[in-house]
Amino acid sequence: MGNMWGGNRGAVERFKKTNGDLFAQFEKRSNPDQLINNPRIVNGNETSQQIEKTFCEILELDLITLKSHLQTDQYNAYTVLCAFVWRAIKINNGINCITELIKEAFDTAEALDDAYEETGEKGELFGLPFSVKSNFYVSNFFIKFQYILSVQMENYDVTVGLAKLLEQPKTTTCPMVKFLSKQGAIPFCLTNVPQGLLSYVSSNPIYGTTKNPWDFSRTPGGSSGGEAALLAAGGTTFGIGSDLAGSLRIPAAFCGLVTLKPTESRFYVTDTHGGLPGRGRLGLSFGFYTKTVAEQEFLLRQIVGNPEYLELCPMSSPAELRDTTLDIDKKPTIGWFVDDGFNPVVPSNRRAVEQTVELLRAQGYKIVEIKMSEVSEEFPPFAVANMLFRNVMPDNGAYMSEMYGGEQYDEYMKLFIRLVRVKQNVLISWLIRYGAMPLAKFLFSKRLACIGSAYNSDLAACRQNQENTDIYKLQWIRYWKSKNIDALICPSFITPAQPFEYPAQLSTGAFITGLFNMLDVPAGVVPVSPVNQDDVDLLNDPVDGFPLEGDIILRKQRDSAQKSVGLPNAVQVITLPNCEEMCLRVMKIVESVSVGVQRLQWRSEEDRTETMDEKNTPAGVISSHEYFKRIPLHISK
Repeated sequence: MGNMWGGNRGAVERFKKTNGDLFAQFEKRSNPDQLINNPRIVNGNETSQQIEKTFCEILELDLITLKSHLQTDQYNAYTVLCAFVWRAIKINNGINCITELIKEAFDTAEALDDAYEETGEKGELFGLPFSVKSNFYVSNFFIKFQYILSVQMENYDVTVGLAKLLEQPKTTTCPMVKFLSKQGAIPFCLTNVPQGLLSYVSSNPIYGTTKNPWDFSRTPGGSSGGEAALLAAGGTTFGIGSDLAGSLRIPAAFCGLVTLKPTESRFYVTDTHGGLPGRGRLGLSFGFYTKTVAEQEFLLRQIVGNPEYLELCPMSSPAELRDTTLDIDKKPTIGWFVDDGFNPVVPSNRRAVEQTVELLRAQGYKIVEIKMSEVSEEFPPFAVANMLFRNVMPDNGAYMSEMYGGEQYDEYMKLFIRLVRVKQNVLISWLIRYGAMPLAKFLFSKRLACIGSAYNSDLAACRQNQENTDIYKLQWIRYWKSKNIDALICPSFITPAQPFEYPAQLSTGAFITGLFNMLDVPAGVVPVSPVNQDDVDLLNDPVDGFPLEGDIILRKQRDSAQKSVGLPNAVQVITLPNCEEMCLRVMKIVESVSVGVQRLQWRSEEDRTETMDEKNTPAGVISSHEYFKRIPLHISK
């Protein structure tokens, strides 16, 4: 049994004991019953009912309004933190999205309030509790508030779900976390990721499986899935994550959130576990999860090009967000496609794009159809997909195979891990590439054959693939310029949120997101509507709905999208490199013309009486409704 944990079973058991104790402490410290007459609680602290009422008022506010209320003393940092910890722990009991709580959070809130009392000054993000994807380093650093040295953080592990990395705390801190803390925001928890990061199901043997708050039988995506799930459920003000092949965007699409993957150099971040050290030509980007585009823009304005951030991370671009691009009157010209030429999307995701484009056309926007097959004669879409997956594993999976060695495999990642490890056997790898994959192309799936043959036979082949990537990037930009477009709208992913067992079988879907890491361009996600019954009915129409082409991958894809009515449905917005301002502008336009998706709101114990059609409602949705109400999202248009 010890070998199942890489010989680290004792560390796993010690962690679970310590972590359980800390959750109990946080639950007690944030319990309204324990806060009666606590002088740090504002707006009434004589009864638990008063305190709970204040907490609920805080938790219903959007980020911008809460920030304003904190700046104008309607709330203090301590009360707001207690409210979010109180709610986040309840949420975590349902969907298992938090891996660790940051011990110093309460001390940080107290220090913020005390510093304000002494100086009368507040940082721009004063008192906003936020969650941190657990691949970000958080270690021994002092949080400084208006030149008052106050709270010292301890060192935290970054395990990414691997037992061998327990009890190896980091000694540096991610500059993104440090900057946000210096502005007065409070990191209070770390959130779940896939085992080793390289998947879009957030599950691992140490921390367990994170559920999508919209449907407890489905994944919130990955690798930033814990972040997205917690924010969608209302347990944090905003989240931060990373994106190597869709790790911000897939969870945003699955959970009904907004995010923007910037150009890598526009907002550079260090001191994180990137998932794949020494990766090929893939832009590793970092960003935020928010509920609206306005919140996204607000947070990006705080950090992108900020001189204080550049002091912490000099490799980041000094270019701030330019108002001229964000606010100009001229309507942008918008391109679109629904077919990437490699992996078709299901009807709901196709409709999301087509419906958005028609709404924009009706508003007078010039719309231009883009065809991926026209971008390059030299590299058709299947060749580009092969190029992408060779960039993901330039060493053919050797690093990943070693990373997973000696570990207990997560039940939802077993297939992926075994495929990675079997490629390290030279004979088996040769048979797969030259025997099984050509056969698979004709018998099972040309898409599976494409990624199965993504192999760099030697260093020269690896170099050639990187050169081809550079050539394709230039061809992409030239094609874009020839179409005279300012932005592009395309599917956010191949399906809505999937049941847990499907991501390991549908890695081909990462092409629609990973392509834009390979191109290293801004890529945002905006929720536009829920999946409807017509979308699901079309799934089962092989002629006009979702042709299967005799492909086992497409059959799995169809099956993964069954019973998805009501789940969030989103689009991607793409721009040229370093044009984040235009990306935000078009995201805001898309948001303004779309119906959007509802928001989840926590149900009180007294409110858990909603009647549902249990016969025709998926069990995971019924479980979700026990915890969350669906409420309209109000966005200023």
